[in-house]
Amino acid sequence: MGNTPFVWGQWLPQATGMLHYTWLEPLDELAYGERLESLPSYLRMDAAIEVSPFYAGYLAGIGIRPFKTNPQIEGNIVYESYIYMRSNLEMVTAEVEGVGRIADSWNADYVTDNLYGEDAAFDYTQLIDMSLSLSYSLPKGSVLGVKFHYILSDVSTDFDGKSYDYRRNIPVFSRDFLLVFDIYGRIPLTNHFAAIFESNFYKTGFLREKNTVRKESLGYGKAMLGAHFFWNEGLQNVILEVGGWRRTEERFYNGSLAQQFLIQLEYQGYFSFPFHRNFSK
Repeated sequence: MGNTPFVWGQWLPQATGMLHYTWLEPLDELAYGERLESLPSYLRMDAAIEVSPFYAGYLAGIGIRPFKTNPQIEGNIVYESYIYMRSNLEMVTAEVEGVGRIADSWNADYVTDNLYGEDAAFDYTQLIDMSLSLSYSLPKGSVLGVKFHYILSDVSTDFDGKSYDYRRNIPVFSRDFLLVFDIYGRIPLTNHFAAIFESNFYKTGFLREKNTVRKESLGYGKAMLGAHFFWNEGLQNVILEVGGWRRTEERFYNGSLAQQFLIQLEYQGYFSFPFHRNFSK
């Protein structure tokens, strides 16, 4: 997956590759080779490795979808571990006179200028992502959903706790939490084409020591609308989206409106495991 702004400036372009393994264990009896119901209940196990120009790591998680109702409720807990490549990046996380502004460091130019330097070190981060989702299935395969994340973050850094989450594109403290709210939907239009939309909102924690604000609560929202092309019974997928993003406070942003538009391209391919084995036989 890759995304980029229409105009270079505040947004950090992302390029990410992931290999993801998922095991669904139905809560009801189901023979190998049989399809899940349209509204199944199951236990979920996930594992993945992920690589980008800025970070690399893995995740492992468990979850449960306990009911066969519509809408469906699912809860997940995911452990994530990443190495930030030659970063050790210090961010301005509170507006204090004489020591810089958040808008000056929370942009793509500042981040890329401080990557891979001679004195840069590898930062190590661990996260625990606890999420709860609610999805509603409509006729003809349409889906609408919302998802809420509470994420605990722990980053090793040499800069008095001032660091950056490259995966979520937001400054964080060495120990911080993030609140993430997702809205998404998919509407099939033909046998090989669907319209999709997604909106995400990110918010970090707030830190005050006595009368001093060490870290303000930072946040931004992103909304994308696009087309989903799929073939081979949905095993091959290409997703193209356009949209934009906006920070919660005007003083946290010093770019132009043109820098807030995004375009994103993603390919998803699915294959069975073990390879080419037909359990129904």
